[in-house]
Amino acid sequence: MGDSRGGSVLARLKSNRRTTSNDLSLSGFLLGALRYFRPHAWQVALVLSALLLQTSFRILVPIGYQQIFDRAIGHRDLTALGFILSLLLGGWAVQAIASLVQDHASARAGSLATNDIRLEMFDHLLSLPVGYYSRVDSGDLMSRFSSDLAVIENAFTRALHTFFFSALVLLTSVALLFVVEWHLALVTFALLPVALLGPRHLNTRAQWLAYDGKRSEARVATAIKEVIGSHAVVRAFGLQKSRLRQFRRQLAELATKMVKARFAGALAGRSASQSVYFVQIATMGLGAYLAIEGILSVGALVAFVALLLNVANAANHLSGVMPDLLLAGGGMSRVREFLAEEATVREVPQAPPLPRLSRELRFEGVSFSYRQKAPALKDVSFAVAAGESVAVVGPSGSGKSTILNLILRLYDPDQGRVTLDGVDLKACNEESLRAQTGVVLQDSVLFDTTLLENIRVGRPAATEEKVWEAARQAEIHELITSLAEGYRTRVGERGGRLSGGERQRIAIARAILRDPALLILDEPTSALDPATATAVNATLKRLTRERTVFFTTHRLGSVTHMDRILVIHQGRLVEQGRHEELLQAGGTYARLWQKQSGFTVSDDGHSAQCSPERLQAIPLLSGLDRPRLQTIADLLVSESYPRGRIVFQKGEPGDRFYLIVRGEVEQILSPDGSRGGGVRKLFDGDYFGAQALLEAVPRHTTLQTVTPTLLLSLGRRQFRELLAGEPELRAAIEQQALSRKLEEPEAFDTIGFQVPPR
Repeated sequence: MGDSRGGSVLARLKSNRRTTSNDLSLSGFLLGALRYFRPHAWQVALVLSALLLQTSFRILVPIGYQQIFDRAIGHRDLTALGFILSLLLGGWAVQAIASLVQDHASARAGSLATNDIRLEMFDHLLSLPVGYYSRVDSGDLMSRFSSDLAVIENAFTRALHTFFFSALVLLTSVALLFVVEWHLALVTFALLPVALLGPRHLNTRAQWLAYDGKRSEARVATAIKEVIGSHAVVRAFGLQKSRLRQFRRQLAELATKMVKARFAGALAGRSASQSVYFVQIATMGLGAYLAIEGILSVGALVAFVALLLNVANAANHLSGVMPDLLLAGGGMSRVREFLAEEATVREVPQAPPLPRLSRELRFEGVSFSYRQKAPALKDVSFAVAAGESVAVVGPSGSGKSTILNLILRLYDPDQGRVTLDGVDLKACNEESLRAQTGVVLQDSVLFDTTLLENIRVGRPAATEEKVWEAARQAEIHELITSLAEGYRTRVGERGGRLSGGERQRIAIARAILRDPALLILDEPTSALDPATATAVNATLKRLTRERTVFFTTHRLGSVTHMDRILVIHQGRLVEQGRHEELLQAGGTYARLWQKQSGFTVSDDGHSAQCSPERLQAIPLLSGLDRPRLQTIADLLVSESYPRGRIVFQKGEPGDRFYLIVRGEVEQILSPDGSRGGGVRKLFDGDYFGAQALLEAVPRHTTLQTVTPTLLLSLGRRQFRELLAGEPELRAAIEQQALSRKLEEPEAFDTIGFQVPPR
């Protein structure tokens, strides 16, 4: 499908989308199917023409039988017999050719219509806000693109033409019954409504059961996707058996619902065919009686019986495809649910392009919340001059990334506005905004293609020389050229064949290739080990000169050179200024800086030292003098962990205190060790396990690294040996720990940064 044709199809489908209701009934599915078949009218016309020819032959055969019995046999007319047989053979040849044409045309029309649904869904997927992906189950979403579309395609390519052919044969055969013998036809129609009341009721139930079965199928897909994404956690926590039990329950539920759905669908169709058989037997008896009495000719009776057989066979075929159509109706309903998801960002029709940033970017009284939750930003205002480098810092969840999301117009503000050179982003062409922005994210995703094409994402039309230059600036060119296939090397799914640092440099190269006026860096080094992060930060510092830069991070040491630092806390802009100015102000930034300072990291990033002053800031150790603090600092042991590694598990003996030098960890708080009970994130300067220095108690949580993490640890034995000779100091520390534990039981063992009230 070419781009121009695909664009016209999408435009037509979008214009008709709002008129399509989410109707679970068979008629609702057929109306929905009609919407997707309209662009393929020629194939549909071929199918319908072929169906009419085949239906005509099915009607011709009973009439031919009547003429053979009443005219040829009754009058011993061989000429008439030859003529009638010639007509029947000719009709057979025509319908045979028509059936081949219909099979090909219906397969083509069905496949094209299904591809149009895929295209519409994919286009809609690209337009949905970032928040949609965080609240929807990925397995459920994938099932709409896979199993739901599979049953729809089966209906489009096979079941629909069988349904329409059978319906045409049934209707025309019933109509012809009146021509052959209207008395018998009246009896037939008197019995049919009574016989078909049951199937109508069963259809409604079957439609809802089919929809419910598709939802259970999506939950199974989600469970599989979840285990694939968290296999390390499942194995580390020994959750294989519990997950297997849970999956068995889900499979049992799915099997029960699908059996009910398929049986109900089959029952709905089967009851219709059985009803027709009942009517057929009743009318056959009456017809035989009329023939014996001489009221009805034998030929007419044969024709009537043949037409009744047409009706019975058509009803059988209808019953056979009914379960498929009902399942497809459930799938279509889920597709419509997905297409009904609203995009939070809507472009103004005929919006003018946005000129390249030349003066300033401004937030004016901006407030924003995600789906009616607590506000992520509250009345934020600031202006950034073109060419200025700005860092956005603050505790986790303060609203840093939300600011970048609004600049990129992934969302629109609830109140206030974001402007570029005085133009509200809501009023400009979105593509022109994207053209002048470059983005490097915390976990930059690469596509499963070559290094060349991954860098070219920044500018698809760029020459190879431009790509090489961008790679040189990102300091990745030499590594690429050392590979056997160079820039033609495939990176694997999500760039899995590259290290984290290499992936980030590729992401930097594609951002540079874009030559952006506005460069967005969202925690670009937080997922890297300390040594790689330092090298990448040096590259970014060199490349961001003379560009307008927004840099979000929780690691303050990487933003001391920025022109300005915005400090966000609980959705509000609480401070702004240069690094030195904010330290002198002694506010939120100064406290964040104090928490993260006092560490010296080795060049390879695998070991660190801590100053006595930093240890004194820990309440449990604040009563120790400098010599004792220095002794403790010398006892600290460096521990380096890769991403996704378990530091300790719930229930293990607690015998060490940990201090985060670099990295991010998560404390899993649920009783059974799963993520269902909540997660607490800890960052540079946070510490945990204070209670382990004083008493042997089992760990009450599980701790896992989110990014490569460097820790300093201290064992309880070494700490108690230090205090053994000074009972007064030991008693004072234990008393301080006890009072702190009583005042803040949850904060005692794990301390994350908290900004004191102002």
